[in-house]
Amino acid sequence: MSKTCPLLARQPIFDRDMQVVAYELLYRTSEDNHAVITDGNSASSQVLLNAFTELSLNKVVGNNRAYINFTGDLMDTTFPFDTSQLVIEVLENETVNSRLLHRLKTLREAGFAIALDDFELTPTTEPLLAYADIVKLDVLALSDSQLTDHIKKTKALGIQVLAEKIESMAMLEHCKSLGCDLFQGYFLERPSIIKGRRLSESKQAVLQLLAKLNEPNVAFEDVEKIIERDPVLSYKLLRLVNSAAFGLPRTIESLRQALTLLGLKIIKNWIGLLAMAKLSDKPAELSAQALSRAKFCELIAAQSRPEYECDRFFTAGLLSMLDAFMDAPLEQVIGSIQLSDQLKAALLEHAGEEGKLLLTVIDYEHGNWSAIDWAYLKSRNLDPGSLTALYIQTLSWVDDTQLSIQADNN
Repeated sequence: MSKTCPLLARQPIFDRDMQVVAYELLYRTSEDNHAVITDGNSASSQVLLNAFTELSLNKVVGNNRAYINFTGDLMDTTFPFDTSQLVIEVLENETVNSRLLHRLKTLREAGFAIALDDFELTPTTEPLLAYADIVKLDVLALSDSQLTDHIKKTKALGIQVLAEKIESMAMLEHCKSLGCDLFQGYFLERPSIIKGRRLSESKQAVLQLLAKLNEPNVAFEDVEKIIERDPVLSYKLLRLVNSAAFGLPRTIESLRQALTLLGLKIIKNWIGLLAMAKLSDKPAELSAQALSRAKFCELIAAQSRPEYECDRFFTAGLLSMLDAFMDAPLEQVIGSIQLSDQLKAALLEHAGEEGKLLLTVIDYEHGNWSAIDWAYLKSRNLDPGSLTALYIQTLSWVDDTQLSIQADNN
């Protein structure tokens, strides 16, 4: 019998203060190391549970909660997790009957939290509310009046409301005004574009720094001077390169030593990230997502090319989210930075090696498994199982790095 390899990605869930409080775990099962993607069912869910038993749930979600889709059959399984960390999502296509309600009652009594996925209130689904801690409402599927009505009725019962599939900051603010408690979607990745609005001084300063760092002939000494002018950047860079994320064998005590040891290309990437992370109007999770995308691109590239060539893949992943940081179209933002034609094509058209790999990473992040070019990955010695292993490695590395970036943020 062939070994089953789970595909795994995570999507953050935020509270009203834009702090990450949980992750929904997206997964599918791919068999025989091919792109055979099956629907979620009891078997694939069990694979996920087995994988977490081996990997440790903490490596995937840290101390946050994990939302996982459960079929009715899986609800009868004995779970290896702390009940306080797992949120069981009841799928919208489950048949509501006495058996399901009894299962939910048993799980609630065992200490598990229950979320109703893509919930729509009808006479048939109303009995589920007696066992629900969280109701997830699809903002794209419900009209505004339906959304308002659902929020009013569920909150009156003391149930938290999670607005999902939020794709813009405007929708986020609207759902906040309606009283939603939790939020999920791709709104962090989308720029909040308002025509005629100029970039703030802090964002202009970051763009100017990125432009200077990416000048084709920028010299070692010039980069050193750029960093030295900003004591906060200098301190954070030295703290970062001495963190577990880099794992260097000796302590780095000066900027020149860091530049000499790590190289100009790597240092430029990190200064760019640290500068973007300083933007006070953006949640910390945006930096985490940019860092995750960059590292995932780099690790995949490292499977088929020398390590010294992988910095540009890291750069592509990092800069692909620059529009979200700047609240301006990516083409406009990139136009103010002197990037190579190859990197511009990768960012704007997903062209070339960097662009194709970047698109693969974005599809993976979003759980668009069927859109991934598995033949392309196979030519680079990657199958679904090894791709997931690199993703888990990325998440662990990002957690270590974020601790260093956020330390002494004030």
